[in-house]
Amino acid sequence: MPFLYKRLTFQKMTMKILRFDEINSTNVYLYDKMAEGTDISDMVVVAAHQTAGRGMDKNRWESEAGKNLLFSMALNVNYLEAENQFKISQAVAVAMVETLQNFIDSDNFFIKWPNDIYYGDKKLAGMLIQNTINARMMGVSIIGIGLNVNQIRFSEDIPNPISLKMITGEGHDLENILNQLVVNIKNAVDALRYEDKRDEVNNKYIKKLYRYRQWAEYFYQNQVKEMIINGFDKYGRLLLQDKEGAAIVCDVKELQFFPPSYRQDSEADV
Repeated sequence: MPFLYKRLTFQKMTMKILRFDEINSTNVYLYDKMAEGTDISDMVVVAAHQTAGRGMDKNRWESEAGKNLLFSMALNVNYLEAENQFKISQAVAVAMVETLQNFIDSDNFFIKWPNDIYYGDKKLAGMLIQNTINARMMGVSIIGIGLNVNQIRFSEDIPNPISLKMITGEGHDLENILNQLVVNIKNAVDALRYEDKRDEVNNKYIKKLYRYRQWAEYFYQNQVKEMIINGFDKYGRLLLQDKEGAAIVCDVKELQFFPPSYRQDSEADV
């Protein structure tokens, strides 16, 4: 059973935080509560350990118990048009990068499309965002995040992990990071009500986009192709160009950032 850990109040914002020692998935918990008719808006679920942590598609998220941040938060986004739901992914990713830079002053944080957080060429955090849609507008967004904080040993099945402790050599306070992330993500998503803020988030996202305007090898349609990322469309699909000048549009899972022969296949643990 969960217990009410705290109510985080900041600048008239109140977030109800529930904590579990162990749970199957924080995203699943919130989704099930919503299905039961519970108002989950502004609810945060934190777990010391997940038995079935989820990433995109059917991928899993590995985490040593008590070492990392595993949490999901539910936000009411009914002010946002359904066709603009990628803005949520952008806002959360940008908020995460800016928050992490408060702890590690570095320009080496990047957003790997669509919303992984990288430090250099290594994966620091992943997220799973599940949205509900009411007609042409959004409903509730459930934002699940796994952030590697104090874990320093990972399974060999995890291709390219890194943690904050591996970067700095020091341990980090999970609660301090959690509190800042919750506040900053909430504020970033709420700001999407305003058109100028959407443009600002878009510009920040592009600035931190991993491999933006850089030639690199990708695995696409069962072959390795050298391509360059030129941006993304309003639906969040990645826009690339190959050496022959052909334009390529990719949705999630249609592209691997590293060829299968490369040990650091980033798609293995999204």
